[in-house]
Amino acid sequence: MDIFSSSRDNRGFDWGAFIAGVLMVVVAFLLLRHPAKGLHVFVLIFGILSILQGLVWLAGYSRFRAFFARSWVALISGILDIIVGILFLCSYDIGGLTIAYLFAIWFFVDSAVGIAFSWHLRDFSTGYFIFNLVLNILSLVIAIFLIFNPLFAALSLVWLVAFWLLVFGINEIVVAFMHR
Repeated sequence: MDIFSSSRDNRGFDWGAFIAGVLMVVVAFLLLRHPAKGLHVFVLIFGILSILQGLVWLAGYSRFRAFFARSWVALISGILDIIVGILFLCSYDIGGLTIAYLFAIWFFVDSAVGIAFSWHLRDFSTGYFIFNLVLNILSLVIAIFLIFNPLFAALSLVWLVAFWLLVFGINEIVVAFMHR
């Protein structure tokens, strides 16, 4: 019998999906209950990843020199990544504020691009064009609010991640039972 068979004999409770789903739901509730601590965890993870990325760039610098004329870019990028990572680990406030602004700017840019691209919809449907334009303008207003209120932006990021984990975790639990 091949592994791609849809026979009921190959099915069983998916413990991996179940455990992953339960963990995601638990983390989601922890984030919703303690959003400030969740933001600190994001800053910690980002700081560590930034330092690791910097070390990867520095390690790659010696290999890049042999075949890439601008290998100094890897050296500078590695040093900057390490500095940013250390700064985040030394000051959660600076890290949280930076993440909040990046989140808000991401929304702003995405909304502005949405407005720019919505104009082509006029040729297809005036109603959909107006609907799309209104939603993108609303999105832009929210982005501007987030830029001027970084604390709310940071908490919004934590809440969005928490809700994503909650939805995805519940889905994983359901999938575990579906595989029976």
